[in-house]
Amino acid sequence: MQFKSNINMKDISRMIEIAEIYSITNQKGKYEECLKNIIKLCDESPKNEDTLQIKMHSLTLLNKPYKSLETTNELLNLNPYNIHALLNIAAYLRSD
Repeated sequence: MQFKSNINMKDISRMIEIAEIYSITNQKGKYEECLKNIIKLCDESPKNEDTLQIKMHSLTLLNKPYKSLETTNELLNLNPYNIHALLNIAAYLRSD
């Protein structure tokens, strides 16, 4: 199982790099498709803080605040002091 996890983290890292390139080059459709693929890869990976943080961030970038908050809740269940989850909640409250 650990071997699969390493492969998925490498895939996720590479997909993040590709998404950043699409973002910089203003290719919105491809950028959003990469973010969706990142979320899918995170869902297929074992749940840990890293994958949940990446999924939460990708959902936020796709402007899906409720899904992002659901992931934030999962992250806080793993670690109630996770700074990324707490900042995500603060950003959501600020936007309302």
